[in-house]
Amino acid sequence: MSEIEITPEDIRAFFDRFVVAFASFDEWQVAELFATPAVACRKDGSLVALTTAEDVAAYYKAALDGYRSGGCTYCEWSDLQTMPMGAVSVAAAVNWRLRRADGSILVAWRQTYCLVKAPGGLKNFAAISHAV
Repeated sequence: MSEIEITPEDIRAFFDRFVVAFASFDEWQVAELFATPAVACRKDGSLVALTTAEDVAAYYKAALDGYRSGGCTYCEWSDLQTMPMGAVSVAAAVNWRLRRADGSILVAWRQTYCLVKAPGGLKNFAAISHAV
């Protein structure tokens, strides 16, 4: 069996797709970036089981609605760090900045994603918000 390689371009493409999905404020576009079952770990250490695409969509609908009501119009990522986890998965940490239309920052944080190679690109199966 040949080794599957996840390239830096694959990882950047995942986060670029996340930015586009986020900017749509459509929870179903965000849900397409997830493999299920998945799990999210919040800053406080609480876990959220994301068993189905519907769970992912519901989780992100609440977040997207809150960000939009706070004035967020777009997001950006930076400071990518990665750690391979075998031939088909990688841990990737990025800084997120959610911005208002005037460019001011609504909120910023660091998050790590566990990504797996899937048809159509990488998918997230675990997300961990870093405590600050």
